[in-house]
Amino acid sequence: MWRRALGELLTVRLALDGDEIVGGICYERYPRCGCGLVTYMVIAPGTRGQGLGERLLREAVQALYDGGAPAVFGEVVDSSAPTARHRLERFKRWGARVVDARYVQPSLGPGLDRDASLLLLVLAGAAAVPGELPGEIVRSFIEELYAVTEGGLPDERIVVPEVVRLLA
Repeated sequence: MWRRALGELLTVRLALDGDEIVGGICYERYPRCGCGLVTYMVIAPGTRGQGLGERLLREAVQALYDGGAPAVFGEVVDSSAPTARHRLERFKRWGARVVDARYVQPSLGPGLDRDASLLLLVLAGAAAVPGELPGEIVRSFIEELYAVTEGGLPDERIVVPEVVRLLA
């Protein structure tokens, strides 16, 4: 359902080295709230550590901000596992901030559970991410994300305050 609902609002960019794909990023822009979501990024093992991931992320996020997005979000696993911690720290080095509100990812398909093990991030473009956002921006994004992915209301465990702190 979400693929059909997003249609041309989904962007996929690939990084090539000759004919070889060495990286890629997928991102979406939600039309009602205007917010962006980076949904997937991958870098080939032999290309990691050379700045390609940061460049792909910054260019995608900036394209969304340039298109009028009031915020661009990402998700990362909230876990004590070393790889999860490493991912979160990398996003923080790249200027992301953690949304200080409970987040539960909607089901991404029939038979799939919602995921309560993720943190919601606000990603940085050319400008630094502020220390807080109006709750309405976060709330409207989550509501539209659920409407597009599941066709319904957000998980009842999600409570977005009027002003949402963004943690460095």
